[in-house]
Amino acid sequence: MAIISGPGGIDPEAELAAAGVRFVHSLGEDAPEDLVAEILQPDEREIRAVVVADPPAAGDEYTGMGAWHVNAVDEVHFVRSGRGLLQFALPVGVCSVEVRAGDVMIVRRAEHRYLPIEPQEWVMRHAGPADAGLGAQETGRVSEPWPPLA
Repeated sequence: MAIISGPGGIDPEAELAAAGVRFVHSLGEDAPEDLVAEILQPDEREIRAVVVADPPAAGDEYTGMGAWHVNAVDEVHFVRSGRGLLQFALPVGVCSVEVRAGDVMIVRRAEHRYLPIEPQEWVMRHAGPADAGLGAQETGRVSEPWPPLA
């Protein structure tokens, strides 16, 4: 189950939800159909890719997915294996989310960055035409060091 933390004195799940981000836990090999149907149109629900994100080489942890960015489409992704860290930039500060096998991540154009801690397999779905990508745009936010994990 996703482990969510944020600045003191806030409800990080509520703040994430207000920014269009939600995490749920699911058993099995994929996101529940009803959850996918809640977010994506019928012609967008097919799996776009199954990918394994490997931990970056030293010095690359702030590039690519590790850079602050916003994707142009709504996303529903399922973690099949591995462990990773996401951070979301919110008006109240940065929230960190550790994701593991069984976590479903829903992101609706929220500013975030991602760091695989170990090889992590994702089942990827997102809105848009079948041939469209995520449309990631880096925001230019300065990347602070990643927080340590237990």
